[in-house]
Amino acid sequence: MKLLLSALALACSTLSAAAQTEPPFKTTCDNGGNWGHSKPLKGFCETRDLTMSAPAGQPLTVSADPNGGITVHGWDGPNVRIRAKVQTWSDTEAEATTRAKRITIATANNTLRATDPEKEKNWSVSYEIFVPRATALALNTVNGGISLDNLNAAITFETTNGGVNLANLGGSVKGETTNGGVNITLSGSKWEGKGLDVATTNGGIRWKLPRAYSAQLYTSTNMGGIRTALPVTKSGMFHKEVTTSLGQGGAPVRAVTTNGGIDVSQERD
Repeated sequence: MKLLLSALALACSTLSAAAQTEPPFKTTCDNGGNWGHSKPLKGFCETRDLTMSAPAGQPLTVSADPNGGITVHGWDGPNVRIRAKVQTWSDTEAEATTRAKRITIATANNTLRATDPEKEKNWSVSYEIFVPRATALALNTVNGGISLDNLNAAITFETTNGGVNLANLGGSVKGETTNGGVNITLSGSKWEGKGLDVATTNGGIRWKLPRAYSAQLYTSTNMGGIRTALPVTKSGMFHKEVTTSLGQGGAPVRAVTTNGGIDVSQERD
């Protein structure tokens, strides 16, 4: 009996310790928005927590169409943890609540997607997701930003109206936004993986680099200035760029904009 009780206590202790190591979600209904509605509407918000198995051999595909952003964090756990923030708007609170309740979030076939069977547009679903760090991703938003951190994987992303934040990444990362700025924070001593290739049409780019970092950096703008202590290799009226080998060189890290300024800063020793 004592052995059984000891085993049960150990199991409970192990489960409790595992639960405590799960990082908390930051998404709540307190940080909401009205998605640019021109007239005051009644709103409803709720969060839904989901879990998926980590996909094997194919990317996790996440779509936030028609409205909503995507945030993905890498973590050391074995599965995919999701918090979906569902927001709806209507002329009355009752209508907004009813609209939210009919929105479904599907997780079949390694795809995360929300749908409204009545095809209305006054709703959004934004995602905060924890995935194993090497999980491949394919992300898409229309009206919402994309934020990625602590990942080393094959990642593609696209957004039409939304900013992009990238921090502590590796692998092969490629993506673009049409209307939105790009913030890139590199970490460690070098880019681990094939490289980074991102672009924005209308938006600035902000780089933060460790002082001792190795990579092949390229960044350019057609309509905007470049602020950096690195040598600007081209500085024409309509095109400016920085092309340089950082440290010992290495993988290419590239970010370009058509209309926007660029700031490249390096940490101080």
